[in-house]
Amino acid sequence: VLRAAAVCPTHLVLCCLSVQQVMVESGEESVLLSCRTTQSLDGDVRVEWRDGYNRKVHVYQNGSDQPGEQDQIYRTRTKMDENLLENKDLSLTLIRPTDGDNNFYTCRVYNKDGAKLMLVLCCLSVQQVLVEVKSGVESVKLPCRTTKDLDGDVRVVWRDGIGRKVHVYQNGSDQPEEQNQFYRTRTRMDKNPLKNKDLSLTLSWP
Repeated sequence: VLRAAAVCPTHLVLCCLSVQQVMVESGEESVLLSCRTTQSLDGDVRVEWRDGYNRKVHVYQNGSDQPGEQDQIYRTRTKMDENLLENKDLSLTLIRPTDGDNNFYTCRVYNKDGAKLMLVLCCLSVQQVLVEVKSGVESVKLPCRTTKDLDGDVRVVWRDGIGRKVHVYQNGSDQPEEQNQFYRTRTRMDKNPLKNKDLSLTLSWP
């Protein structure tokens, strides 16, 4: 953890730079990017979370979140403490992390004059899941989530290692007639996979 203090002509700027590594498996419901402070924060501070491409992940100002400033790929996928200034907890929860979220994230805190008070750097690594299952279990879930908005006309195809179609979803419903016979009646997906951005597959009797 690196800390530095700089004296300006009009005020003292305190800057705390810390770096943390956060690891999570793809398919987890959420991941917490930690950012806490020991300093008292005024109600007029601005908190920005940005990713390594400088896209705004989450913005808090004037006592509330500012979803209109978020980049589209993070809409509805982030949340912060409801009493973050009082609790001095500026941590960010990122919902439905995927390997597309592998990135650096910064938490930046500014005062009303635009001076930077604090900077915290997080490195998020979302790992692909190796699914292991014992013979005889009733079912196994193969996780697959996306952060992208999916149109109703997308086609989702699950295939096995030799190219056979395990499951097909298109036009708002499953397409069992396209499945390989070996997988008939043995697969299912989320009832609202596009809306929930959850394309995971449950395979029965593996």
